[in-house]
Amino acid sequence: MYKKEFDKILASDTPLRCVLLYGEESFLLSYYAERIAQKSPQKEAQKNQYYFGEYDFPAIISHFSQGSLFGDENLVILKTDQKIPKKQLDTIVKTLISNQNGYFILEFHKNENKTASQYAQDCKALAASFKAKDCFEVRFFPLNIKESLEILQQYAKKFNINITEFLLRKILEQQNFDLGLSLAELQKYSIFEEEIQAQTIDFLGYGLGSVEYEEILELLLNKRDFYPLLRQFIEQGFDEIELINEVQRYFYQLFLFASHIKINGDANSQEVLGYNLPQEILNKKKHFAILIRQEQYAKIFYILEKWREETFKGISKGNGFLSTLIKIQELLR
Repeated sequence: MYKKEFDKILASDTPLRCVLLYGEESFLLSYYAERIAQKSPQKEAQKNQYYFGEYDFPAIISHFSQGSLFGDENLVILKTDQKIPKKQLDTIVKTLISNQNGYFILEFHKNENKTASQYAQDCKALAASFKAKDCFEVRFFPLNIKESLEILQQYAKKFNINITEFLLRKILEQQNFDLGLSLAELQKYSIFEEEIQAQTIDFLGYGLGSVEYEEILELLLNKRDFYPLLRQFIEQGFDEIELINEVQRYFYQLFLFASHIKINGDANSQEVLGYNLPQEILNKKKHFAILIRQEQYAKIFYILEKWREETFKGISKGNGFLSTLIKIQELLR
């Protein structure tokens, strides 16, 4: 089954004896394992965790064969990226279901040495062992931005962090939409009692004195000298593919604002982006959006796509950003 269906089951009183968690979003496997572990009656069970490389078939079987020392039920959480032999997995599930004295959660993560196709085949094989009553197998896909923000908001409340949705998105974007990294980043701000400000995230997220690519693009659009700031940016180091994605996203957002302004006479960030921007940033987006003519947007997107192609082919040799800025600068004159 998929996340949406399992969410309903998790919210009900349905018994969850055995659960297999797998899929493309590794963070969600541990996230849902913890949610299941916090659910009653699993919460009252004696918790036993086995991490990557610690899989111990006899030990796990013993948990479900004889119960805990105090007569309580056992909860076993196994995190692994290695396929469990079918006979062993069938035995674990059969022992647990027969004795009804515990709970088993298997987080099956993708091994970096396996292809997506190989991982999918392994998942399918493992899922065949979870067909008994009270057993479930759940496949997860990468979350959309709205779903990621909802989880960040949950953790912000858990950590007592006073922060707006816009700044949570900023953290998410900083971490290239990696939810696990974003949560680790979010925990930094639990030391603050006051509301988190954008300046605080800029300071802690990037480090004092660091330069963001948007600062360079704003200088470019304002037809000011961006070279000193560009040198600082290059000295910091950056991933060129990630930078290409960010620059394309930046200009695409401006294009959306420009289109809305042309059609409606103004632009609402909720309608354009799906979330509200602070007024100062919204005004800046609209200002830069109308500085670029409609026909220039198409040429900018072509320049950016050419940059991507040359980077993949190794033609840019690390000078792609500078070359791209110069081409856009010439176009906007």
